[in-house]
Amino acid sequence: MSEDFIVTALKDRFDELLNTRIAGLAPERFGPASDFVAEAKHHLIEVSPTALSRSFAKMTAPVRWMEGNFDCLASLRRLSLGEPLDLRSGTVPSLSTFLLDVSSSHDPGASFQLLSGRYHCPLNFTLPAEDGVREWVLTRVMVHERALIEKKSVQAIHAEDLLLKLNLVALEACAGSDLRFLDALNYYYELLPSAWHPPGQHDWLLVSYFCLYARALAAWISR
Repeated sequence: MSEDFIVTALKDRFDELLNTRIAGLAPERFGPASDFVAEAKHHLIEVSPTALSRSFAKMTAPVRWMEGNFDCLASLRRLSLGEPLDLRSGTVPSLSTFLLDVSSSHDPGASFQLLSGRYHCPLNFTLPAEDGVREWVLTRVMVHERALIEKKSVQAIHAEDLLLKLNLVALEACAGSDLRFLDALNYYYELLPSAWHPPGQHDWLLVSYFCLYARALAAWISR
């Protein structure tokens, strides 16, 4: 009975996300990214969870470190639309050095650069060996950024850094079985104002977050 209740709640959120938040997107507000936003909106309007899961069938979690022909941001746009990344095996960059750099930095702009630099292939974020990074990202969004927004406002956070983290959290929610990552997506869906338009040149990260959030909901509904 509890499982049925959870699935029903996830379906309700899925429908609300697609038919209210995504349907209400205005592509022209996103400037150079307007074509991407329009395509994402068209791709998701009135799609069912089952159909969405099938359309993202090629977005599978890797079993080893992968490299591709796109950087992190271009890869997120492609993953949002269910497009393949054409990946190949790559060399794993130092994890200990990365964790030291990202955990010791108090500059969200530096955090954005470090995360986007490490995860040229964002799917690598879901690898078992990246558990330490996932825990750091989850803690940042659910403790630090959350507190800033709740105590001040959404204007107090570095929008691009937060949204990049939420995109990565969504990928883990798609591929993994840890409910905390889906819970974080649900929390931020309610926390971020529905009319909020993030500042910065990568404002479209809000849309890719919505797309990957929808995919995560579909994945959990279909399990």
